[in-house]
Amino acid sequence: MSVQLEFVGHACFRLWEEGKPKIVMDPFSHEKTELPDDGFRLDAETVIVSSLTDPAHDNVKLVKGNPRIINALDVATGKSEAEINGEPLATIAAAEIPDHPEGTDDNALYAFKAGGLWFAHMGDLGFELSRKDLAPFAGKCDVLMAITGEKFTPKFNELDPMIDFLKPAWIFPMHYGLPPLAGNETPGGGMTFIDEFLNHRRGDPVFIVRHHTVTFPLPQSRDGRPTIVVLEPSAYKASGGLPTFSCS
Repeated sequence: MSVQLEFVGHACFRLWEEGKPKIVMDPFSHEKTELPDDGFRLDAETVIVSSLTDPAHDNVKLVKGNPRIINALDVATGKSEAEINGEPLATIAAAEIPDHPEGTDDNALYAFKAGGLWFAHMGDLGFELSRKDLAPFAGKCDVLMAITGEKFTPKFNELDPMIDFLKPAWIFPMHYGLPPLAGNETPGGGMTFIDEFLNHRRGDPVFIVRHHTVTFPLPQSRDGRPTIVVLEPSAYKASGGLPTFSCS
């Protein structure tokens, strides 16, 4: 059965498959984000957040109605339990970078199964995790929604061993520099842009989709390397348009 995955913006995705509840992950809000209009909302029955302490990851009001809300951090710390499509939600307790200027908030990575694939979301992780830390995701990471902005989050050379351990078939970059988010109005003032991540992972095949949504199954690399899938965000208008991809 096919599964559709939409990149909404920042660290927010929406997933749906026929006959199953729609799932929104880490819905966002940001003072420098221009949503398409005041009435913009997402349809979904379930919302998963990496924590309930960060408006860039827990804006549940972005979703219409009264969806089921799962706080992955509560699951990771044993305060609650949750299932998605009859499978327990896999979680890993984490936090923001220790010297974060706004404080080190706890959050969680999470993974769930849909359409026979495991989708793993990196939440708002601030540092490299060891193989022991990542053990709950072993064999549960066909699709990795990876933080690739570097500002207050893992650097590329810290992401590499995590990717090598998790062995995803596909990587969906998120939480990267895309105006008008997080100070990217000034050169070097914000998160790393997507082309820098693609250049760093130049050995991986890249699938640039001029749309916000893809349908699984997707093309896979034949040499075992993950395929990087770049989507256009659906939920906001970037100042001056989307950045140019300039891999060299």
